[in-house]
Amino acid sequence: MRTKKIMIHKDEGLILSVESLNEKLFKLKIYSPVFSLMAMPGNFCHLKVNEESFPLLRRAFSFHRVEKDKGTFELLFKVVGLGTELLSRKNPGEKIDLLAPLGNFFSFPRKDEKIVLSAGGMGIAPLLFFLNYLLEKKFNPERITLFFGVKKEKELILLDELSAMRIKIHLATEDGTIGFKGRITELFYQELKERRVKLKNTMFYACGPTPMLKKISDISKKHNLYCQISLENHMPCGIGACFGCVVKTINGYKRVCKDGPVFDAREVILD
Repeated sequence: MRTKKIMIHKDEGLILSVESLNEKLFKLKIYSPVFSLMAMPGNFCHLKVNEESFPLLRRAFSFHRVEKDKGTFELLFKVVGLGTELLSRKNPGEKIDLLAPLGNFFSFPRKDEKIVLSAGGMGIAPLLFFLNYLLEKKFNPERITLFFGVKKEKELILLDELSAMRIKIHLATEDGTIGFKGRITELFYQELKERRVKLKNTMFYACGPTPMLKKISDISKKHNLYCQISLENHMPCGIGACFGCVVKTINGYKRVCKDGPVFDAREVILD
């Protein structure tokens, strides 16, 4: 698997904005020239959400957007508990304790390869960074296909930006309010079986909730797809010390924060 690891640093970032995208979804923009320069698609950042000792554990978020020339990066997150609730209340001008860049990152396709990406819900976060990175490297957008699925239409985000990339986009909503009615994996497999998704000379990537990634993993094993998936496990320490985020693989248990979060979909065993 063509992934690499890079050095980890600890630093303070400056919060530039906290933007509410809907009732639960937020985008955090941070000024950090060091981390914006080092971050690669697939890496994640570990944040200390409160200056006090509670909550004790940091929170992990994939790099969502990086502007190296401006020294900034963005994180996309959903409020699901106390930690993310505190993060959503941050104000511009506040400092925030950062540990990054963590984990490995996606391997990159050759210019003659096609790319198929599958995003489920918040799984679009690292894949947007990956898409922007590829386009900055002059990868042909006509060779890129994105499958993007959510539960209902109002959860679809970034569509204007994605459309402007001139890539091929397939949408799915579980309630059928827009695009294919059903899960994104169902649409992906349908396109695969009907041979509209080509296997030859193609790299596959996916990020989303575990049930989605399990299905992607099963499809990859069945059709021997070279597919990289980014896992979204909780990561208590973020540096591989606590073994609190292990995933079973054909080569034994691996730490998502240290050995991942990017894995070959054919190697992981998801329950």
